[in-house]
This record gives sequence, structure tokens and C-alpha cells, in this order.
Amino acid sequence: MDLNSIFVRSQKFYSENAETFFEETLGIDLSHSYKNFLSKLENGSFILDLGCGSGRDSNYFRGIGYQVESWEPNEELACLAEAYLEYQVKRASSYELRAIDKYNAIWASASLLHLNYEDFCETLPRIENALQAGGVFYSSYKRGAQDTFVGSRFFLMMTKERLLKSIASMTKLKIQELRIRQDHRPEKLGQSWLECVATKDS
Repeated sequence: MDLNSIFVRSQKFYSENAETFFEETLGIDLSHSYKNFLSKLENGSFILDLGCGSGRDSNYFRGIGYQVESWEPNEELACLAEAYLEYQVKRASSYELRAIDKYNAIWASASLLHLNYEDFCETLPRIENALQAGGVFYSSYKRGAQDTFVGSRFFLMMTKERLLKSIASMTKLKIQELRIRQDHRPEKLGQSWLECVATKDS
């Protein structure tokens, strides 16, 4: 598949910095985000970790009894995640998502923010289709009004207004929660994130 060049360019960064990124993100505490997301799921639900990175979140979900399918498009990060998780990580991104009514939930933590806006909007209906009725979709984005490059990485920046408009125009998903949180990493002090939890009608 001919993936978007911005996405490929961003992935090059992770190929060159996989071990550093793995170590820096593995210990981030997202317990509050987990709690809000999992409160809307039944025990043992089937979760797609879309862009699992280090495998941190997949490991947490599996550890408390959820079924998890982990996707990571970057080969170097996927290898590190597999070694950590001790199970297979599928080499795939949101571009490959074509399932219908398969997952109880999709967790996309900071994994859609390297898409350009057009590709992001085209991804939303595929996420909706992949969810079963009553399914839950979590996503998080760097907060800001202007898309930007940081080195070789492209970042799709998000405001509440932009995200609400995107989801409403491309899907029938219902927003259950939209909140702003601060970056948990000391070196990222001042960076805020926009978290969204949405559901598919039963």
C-alpha cells in the first residue's frame, strides 16, 4: 500500500529512535484514562490497541483480563513491543483497518496524530465500522490549533471544536467524554493533550 508520505516520514523517526521512545513511554501513567475507558466495557471485552507503541497499554489491558489485539506499523517498535508483551504484534496501522463489527473497543492513544487531516477523517468511519454495536473508541491528540512538524514528525493538532466537528461529520459515534490533560513526562511540561471517548450505538 502506498501510505501517505507524511505518515511514512514520521515513522522514520521511530525507526531511528525506537529504543529511546520505548524507554521514555513505557512507564507513563495513564491510569485515569484507563479507568474512564474501561468503565464503559464489560470484563473480558475484545480491544484493538491501534498503534500500541511500547506495548504499555496492551500489557495493562491483558493483565486485568481483557482480550487484546495489538497493532504497530513501525517494525522496530513492534519488535520491542513483542519482546515486552511476549505475544505477536501485528505490523499494521489505521490505513489497514477494514474489519466490520469485530471489536468491543478501539484504543488509539496518540496513534492517529501522524495522519494528515484528510486521512484522519477517512479513518474515522473505518474505526466506527470495526466496532461492534455499543463499542467504545478512545483517542488522544496533542492539543493545539495549528498542525505542525517537530523535526521529521508531522503532528495533527486538535482542539475540542475540530475534533467534535470531525467525528460528527464523518460518523454517528456519540461523544461520551472530552477532556484535557497535561503531559505526564517532566520534559514535556506545558504540553497538553485532548482525550476523547466515544461510543457506537447499540
